[in-house]
Amino acid sequence: MTSTSSPFPLFCLPHVVLTEVFNSTTPDKIIRISLCSKKAARVIKYTSSKWKKRKDLELILQETQPSVVKYKEFSLLSVSHIFKADNQRYLESLKIGESTVPVGTSNMVTYWADKLKGVRSVMEYVMDIFNSEIEIFDITQDATSSEIHYIFQWMAKRKTAFSLFILDCNNVTTVDLNFFFRNMQFNEVVCLNGRLPETYRYQQNSFWTFPRGFVNLYAGSWMRMSHLLTMNCLNITVMDVPFTNKEINSFLKKWHSGEACPLLKYLHLGFPKLLNLEEVVEGLDGVKVPDGIVREFDIILS
Repeated sequence: MTSTSSPFPLFCLPHVVLTEVFNSTTPDKIIRISLCSKKAARVIKYTSSKWKKRKDLELILQETQPSVVKYKEFSLLSVSHIFKADNQRYLESLKIGESTVPVGTSNMVTYWADKLKGVRSVMEYVMDIFNSEIEIFDITQDATSSEIHYIFQWMAKRKTAFSLFILDCNNVTTVDLNFFFRNMQFNEVVCLNGRLPETYRYQQNSFWTFPRGFVNLYAGSWMRMSHLLTMNCLNITVMDVPFTNKEINSFLKKWHSGEACPLLKYLHLGFPKLLNLEEVVEGLDGVKVPDGIVREFDIILS
C-alpha cells in the first residue's frame, strides 16, 4: 500500500490558530513562508505574533561577504552582487518588494545587479513583514564609502531614534560623518571604532545631548571638554582623549555637583600619556584603591 500526502491548507486556519502557528515558527522560517506567494506575505503581515513590533531587527552592512538582515541570532535574508553567484541555474527567482531576483533558497542569499538597491529592498521587505523598524546597525570595516553614504541617507529618512549603532570608521568620509552627527538619533548604544578621517573636525550639533545608554569612541583625539560636558549618557568610554589634568578635575567636580552629564554612571577615558592623579582628584574625595583589590559592577542600559 502506498500513501500520498497533500498540501496542508495553512492559510485556511482561523486567525487565532494562525497566530499560535507563527508564534512557534522561527523568524527565518516566517520569511521563507512569506516569499511563497503574495497571499502568504499578506496573511503573515496581518496576523499578530510575538515576533512583531520588536527592536530586534538588525542590518550587518559589509562588502566582501553578503550584507545580512537578522532577527537576533536568526539570519533572515542576505544581499550580494549578482556576479558573486556561483551558478545561477540553481537559484530560484523570488519577488522581493517590486523586484524579482535570484535567491539561493538553501542560505537565503539574494543576488542583485545593484547591491545597494538590494539592501534597501530587503530591509524594507523584512520591516513590512514584521511591522518593525530596523533599529540595530553594524557597519563593518570593509563596507565601502558609497555603501556607508547610502545607508546614512536611508537612516535619516526614517526619522526615528535607533537602538544600537556600530560603525567601523575605516571608509567613512568627513562629509558623511558630519551628516551622521546632524541627522541621527540613538537611544541606547553608539560605538565608533577605528580612526576618524584626519580631515574630520567636530561641528556643533545636538547629537551627544540625546539621552542614551552607552557611547564608545575608539579615537577621541578630536574631542574637547565642551563635547564631553554635553554628553547625556549613562556609560561613556572614549580612548585617546587630549584632556589635561585640570580639565578632568574640573569635569569631575561639575559632574559630582550635578552640573554636567546628569545620567552618567560610568566614565572610562584613555589618554596618550600618563596623568598626574594628584591634580586629577584635587579637591575631591578621591580614594585610591589598593593594589590587588578588584571591584566588579554591572552596566545596566535601561
